[in-house]
Amino acid sequence: MKLFTNSRNAARAGFSMIEMAISITILAILSGALAQSIEGVRNLTVSSNRRSTLQVTGNRALLDVVADLKNSGNVTIGGLEYPYVFVPGNAAPVFAQHDHVAAVSNGEAGDPDFGDSREIVFRIFDWAPDAATGELEPNVSADGELIWNAQEISYRLVTRADGINYLERLEDGANPRIVAHHVERVVFDDDESSGFTIPLGSVRVRLWMRDVDGTGHVQRYFTEAVVALTNQ
Repeated sequence: MKLFTNSRNAARAGFSMIEMAISITILAILSGALAQSIEGVRNLTVSSNRRSTLQVTGNRALLDVVADLKNSGNVTIGGLEYPYVFVPGNAAPVFAQHDHVAAVSNGEAGDPDFGDSREIVFRIFDWAPDAATGELEPNVSADGELIWNAQEISYRLVTRADGINYLERLEDGANPRIVAHHVERVVFDDDESSGFTIPLGSVRVRLWMRDVDGTGHVQRYFTEAVVALTNQ
């Protein structure tokens, strides 16, 4: 009788060990799945945050450029026609002070942000308070002609020492002010360079943003606008 009881207890003990082994295995599987899920959420959050940052940076830069272009126009001053668009490294000699080595391209053929940048030189008109209302209005001469600022304004894309591409705004080719970072490509088009796909007397600006997030994935953002210029 005692021998029978011991055998039954041994069987019960053996069954409990099997149950424990199965439970441990199930827990290990669930833990692994949970860890993968958490890692996936973390990666998704990192990627989403980087895309959001690129979107904010790109849209803010576009607004700055558009505001500048709205104060510009199609005008000939000193025999030079503005705006002038060009591919870096191939500017006309009269605009040599705005030319420079093209920024480093991180894209490859087939990428949406792959290709040459095209930059711009333009003139902006002065503003003056209206005699009656005090509100700022374009400054005009006695004969009603717009008075243009003496400085040439340009936008260029350069790769700085940290390896990041920056969009800069310059005055007479000097005193660069950073407008945005992680700009992969910028393209300014007038009606001719666009193949007459935009209205006459307009400029189109396109910005391709690009960065690598904390998970090693490339994140991109694209934005564009068409600006109607003031025609003298």
